[in-house]
Amino acid sequence: MTSKQETTSYLLAFIQGLKEGGLTKVVISPGSRSTPLALLLFRDPEVECYVDVDERSAGFFALGLAKGSKKELVALLCTSGTAAANYYPAICEAKETNHPLVVLTADRPPELREVGAPQTMNQQELYRTHVKKFVELAVPEGSESMQRYSYWQGVQLGYTAQQIPVGPVHANLPFREPLLPDLDFQLEKSFKSEKLTKNEEAVQSIPELSDWLEKKGLLIVGNEVSVTEAQLLIQLAEYLGWPIIGDPLTNLATCGSQSENYLKHAELIFSSSNVEQPEVVIRFGRLPVTKNVMLYLQKLTRETTTFVLVDEQEQWQDLLHVTNYFLPFTISVFCQSALAVDSIEKQKHSSWLNGWKQAEETAQVVLQKETLSQSFNESSASLKLSELLYADEQLFLSNSNAIRFVDRYAMSSVTSYPVFGNRGINGIDGIVSTAAGISAATMQRTYLLIGDLALFHDMNGLQMIRSLKLPVTIVLLNNNGGGIFSFLPQKQLDKTDFTPLFETPLSLDFAKVADLYDGQYIKPTSLAEFEFAIEKSRFADRWTLIEIAGNQDEPVQFWQEVVAEYREKIGEINE
Repeated sequence: MTSKQETTSYLLAFIQGLKEGGLTKVVISPGSRSTPLALLLFRDPEVECYVDVDERSAGFFALGLAKGSKKELVALLCTSGTAAANYYPAICEAKETNHPLVVLTADRPPELREVGAPQTMNQQELYRTHVKKFVELAVPEGSESMQRYSYWQGVQLGYTAQQIPVGPVHANLPFREPLLPDLDFQLEKSFKSEKLTKNEEAVQSIPELSDWLEKKGLLIVGNEVSVTEAQLLIQLAEYLGWPIIGDPLTNLATCGSQSENYLKHAELIFSSSNVEQPEVVIRFGRLPVTKNVMLYLQKLTRETTTFVLVDEQEQWQDLLHVTNYFLPFTISVFCQSALAVDSIEKQKHSSWLNGWKQAEETAQVVLQKETLSQSFNESSASLKLSELLYADEQLFLSNSNAIRFVDRYAMSSVTSYPVFGNRGINGIDGIVSTAAGISAATMQRTYLLIGDLALFHDMNGLQMIRSLKLPVTIVLLNNNGGGIFSFLPQKQLDKTDFTPLFETPLSLDFAKVADLYDGQYIKPTSLAEFEFAIEKSRFADRWTLIEIAGNQDEPVQFWQEVVAEYREKIGEINE
């Protein structure tokens, strides 16, 4: 065979392995050195291809595809050099949130490394500990043994990415010229392997389980969970007579349940110093975004409270270092096992639960009073957005203020819809691209609540929304800079320090940004106009940018008033 056919046969076997390992989607950032693999993937009818010219955006777009398709295996492909380095932020996020990505970086062959060849750098173990596995494939050869080798590497990459703990893997592929594959070549031999899976273990007989469930307890959820899992968690809370806490990404507020056990306003409730102490805390995954809950848990001790961490990824991420028991089970397995314990004395927990219900009712009274008295602003718009979504739509919350506004103010929704976010490393980069990927995976109307700094960081992601004609509505909270810092101690700094380093005003005209990427632009001035803008975006034939003009001090003042009112109502003296 010619060198061109050798490369082609080798890569066709590799692609067959990737597909056997579960690959169905790939995001390609075009370049020269990746040409043979890009062309063969692009022409494969069993692989859905997306082209994103900006690697940084492409990485987050692929992450969004994995999120939107419920952790389906997604590949990334780029050329050699710094192109690969631009994947790094998305890979870090994928690792922390357990999403399966196969990162494929093309490279120069060994003889062109360290000799001054253009677009060449050391790509060996480029992502270090942020990937589960790194492999450098051999330079393509056409023998059957090398085809079996490349096939097996593809299978293993797919399997490894999806094994617990789920996460990204990286393969570096050196190519010699010629780079154009033989597009008429067909692989004569088909390779096949059996996927070895670990059967999901039932919860073992845990002697302490019944004892835990008999006590006064809290359920705390911090991970992105599905609507179905959220419904199961609420069912468990109601069965036990325990309160349950979770931020917007847990879908506890948007799974269609109106349970009294769910504490929707935990940030407000736990702002009080007079919160009761549980005998048991059962956590699922990492801690929620709600800071006051974390501060409350820090005050509890292992001597008075039993801490149980349920983590199907078996990563045991215990920020507080207090866990007594680690359980490697899925939410479904644990909840169903706990629901099967029929010795629970439900009346025993009634007074325990009633105290939490009263706190939640007080919080709702305060928020309804304060929210209704406010004019149109970032806080009220965030609350309204959470109330306006339909069952076939979805919400993506950016980090910083966006997710916190929804966490603090949103009520439980009668409508069931999924909520997403990037809470692995909590960065504001790649937010637009991730939301675009989720929209592309589901083709459902996707609402993105985002601040101006986060949108600025990832404006290139708008190109994917534009080019794919994705049904995306962006609600922009524009307070001209880093509004989150107005809630933080940095606000005490002198203006000469605070403004350039933390307030960081951009003074961008986002109408021009929308126009550049062929978007519809709306700037409402009232809640009624905002509601109309959301409805208008549903029927637009292009994406929509809805800008909410705000200022950095207003949300802080509003929250302070809410907290003061709540403490007054519960009879706590304000300090």
